[in-house]
Amino acid sequence: MIVTAVVAVFGYIAFRSGTQQNSDAGGSVQRQETGAEEAALSIALPELVPTQEEPEVDSSKEIVKDVLLSGVPKADFSFSFNGKLGDASVVTRSGDVGRFNEGTYPVQTQDVQPLFTEGMEGDAIYLDGSYGVELLGVDALADSYTISFWFRADELRDWSPFLLIGSHLLDVGESQSFLSFNKKTAEDGTQVVPVFNTIDAVFGNSCEVRPSMEDKRCISLNVWNYITICVDASQKSGEDPNKVMGYLYLNSEMIGSGLVSRLHLEEEGVNAYLGINCFDELFRASYDEIHIWNHVLDESQISSMYTAYTQTG
Repeated sequence: MIVTAVVAVFGYIAFRSGTQQNSDAGGSVQRQETGAEEAALSIALPELVPTQEEPEVDSSKEIVKDVLLSGVPKADFSFSFNGKLGDASVVTRSGDVGRFNEGTYPVQTQDVQPLFTEGMEGDAIYLDGSYGVELLGVDALADSYTISFWFRADELRDWSPFLLIGSHLLDVGESQSFLSFNKKTAEDGTQVVPVFNTIDAVFGNSCEVRPSMEDKRCISLNVWNYITICVDASQKSGEDPNKVMGYLYLNSEMIGSGLVSRLHLEEEGVNAYLGINCFDELFRASYDEIHIWNHVLDESQISSMYTAYTQTG
């Protein structure tokens, strides 16, 4: 019995010793695993370095050749033609006789592919005399407005519109109302270009602003020109309140001024075309960077736009 008791005591001591060793070994493994997890976590989550935020671009200003023009507000409508039509469409006109028409609205077509050429910024749209372009989404203009665009003509024809914006174009003498840039031949045979025409049949007004410089032909063929018109409704005619002042600029230089008709454009029915209308001949010319503002730009803003496009580097 004494021997049995001694064996039992030694067995209990061995059991406790083994249990303690297993416990210590398990703790060691657990601590190693915990240390490995912490090391992995430290690798997966490196020290966070604050990133430098990109400066916000002022979307209320014009940007020309990646340069923000802080003094020029963003245009209400813009068309750039950088290798694609964007918010514009090719249009053609049926029923022409000798390149003229008795009165047909241009219609959109997929049968004619637009042509592009090198422009003042990126590509420009090129009209080869077989089609025009409709500017989509242009609403009725405000009473005061500014329109500017780059224009290079391969040929010029009397009354053919460089750019036209209007409503009820076929309702001559009734509700027709439109503006147009074009060329005309004066009574003495002088080529007058550019001419800014406004016709508003509602009040029976027809006005034009033409160059007042001695050399009436201010546009030469195959040369880019920057044409701008500013119409200021705050400067009304003393005799006819439906006529206001307009100022015509070429390459940021004012070349003429005079009264223009206040337009009555249909809110939901504005047509805006390049190189085409309902009546006159089509011609060959290039266009780039068309901008329309529903307010008047001052001369410094017009100059800033022109300089931004023409500066090199």
